[in-house]
Amino acid sequence: MIKQLQLRNFKCFADQTIRFAPLTLLVGANAAGKSSVIQALLLLRQSELAEMLELSWLLLRGDLINVGTQAEVIRRGVREDDRIEITLTDEDGQQRFVYEFDIERANEYIMYGSGRGMEGNLFNRRFNYLSAERIGPRLLYPIGSDDRWRFNVGSQGQYTAAILGRSRDIVVDSGMIDQPVVDQLLYEYADDPDAPIELADNGAQIQPTEPPQPNEPFRPLVAEVTRWMQEIVPGFEFDAKIIEQTDQAILLMRTDPTQNFVRATNIGFGLIYTLPIVVAALVAPAGSLLIVENPEAHLHPRSQSAIGKFLARVAAAGVQVVVETHSDHVLNGIRVAVREGAWDKKLDADDVSIQYFMAADSEGPQRVITPRLYPSGGISPRPEGFFDQIDKDLMELL
Repeated sequence: MIKQLQLRNFKCFADQTIRFAPLTLLVGANAAGKSSVIQALLLLRQSELAEMLELSWLLLRGDLINVGTQAEVIRRGVREDDRIEITLTDEDGQQRFVYEFDIERANEYIMYGSGRGMEGNLFNRRFNYLSAERIGPRLLYPIGSDDRWRFNVGSQGQYTAAILGRSRDIVVDSGMIDQPVVDQLLYEYADDPDAPIELADNGAQIQPTEPPQPNEPFRPLVAEVTRWMQEIVPGFEFDAKIIEQTDQAILLMRTDPTQNFVRATNIGFGLIYTLPIVVAALVAPAGSLLIVENPEAHLHPRSQSAIGKFLARVAAAGVQVVVETHSDHVLNGIRVAVREGAWDKKLDADDVSIQYFMAADSEGPQRVITPRLYPSGGISPRPEGFFDQIDKDLMELL
């Protein structure tokens, strides 16, 4: 698990340390450095996947992320002979990556330097990253081209439908080799004789004739995805299928069991943006890393709070989660999960790291403050601009 990231001369950061936990929240104003933290992590992973990290090269433009040239990555105003440094700290120690800025190569998309460590969940095969720019409603969705990454939802969530279409019957169980292993994330069913326990082939709920077993340990992925999605978007159901010999998948959805399933283009963006998050969490082994930007996108406030609780529940199941968000509802959902628990499981307050980014202003340079989250759900300190706009607006109205 990543415990700390230190950035030196990287984009807006002169020398900044970011503290991580099982659940890390990157919050703050626009253009204050939140995305730069995620970009630093993605650059290392991208370079490792391209087999460049072992050569001490940093690939700035690739399939995972494109941050531009050397001149665009080095902090503005540094000397020509300066360098960027990215230092990762986890349970096993530090991995330090140093790359030289060469003025004669300022327009190149590779930086050269030193540092070859490739250990930790950032480089794990079962890593997932979802960008803020996720794929919207489509008639068809692509299938990933490499079976080594069969549980990669894609940075835009573009492979979610394909995963659900070809892995719908995969069992969510820790005993399966190379299968989703978040058995601790199994949906906790209430002891209710009317609660659904299985789905038809089209994803519709089937009402049981006998009371369900509350915590049956072997359940298909499609059922788990449906149940967790229903906590975020009530009534959600889906049907995903592979269209043979086309390398495409189709995704149908509905939120009313009395209505027919409809194509994705006839339903809201919120469902399409949220589904990859739930799938990525359910296919993540304990100890792996999940990075999500703006999980609140296109969601109603109630659903934003629910997805905050869900992400806290994912972290409590052993997956390290990094979230960039502008939503006070997501934050408050996490606070509730710490104080009251999320689906009967609590996340310790010390397992949440809040990193509040403040842009450079008249009071100081760009900086990061770490408010503390308490077991009660309280937060202190609460600096200026820290999710206080509702209070400010209400004061204007009173």
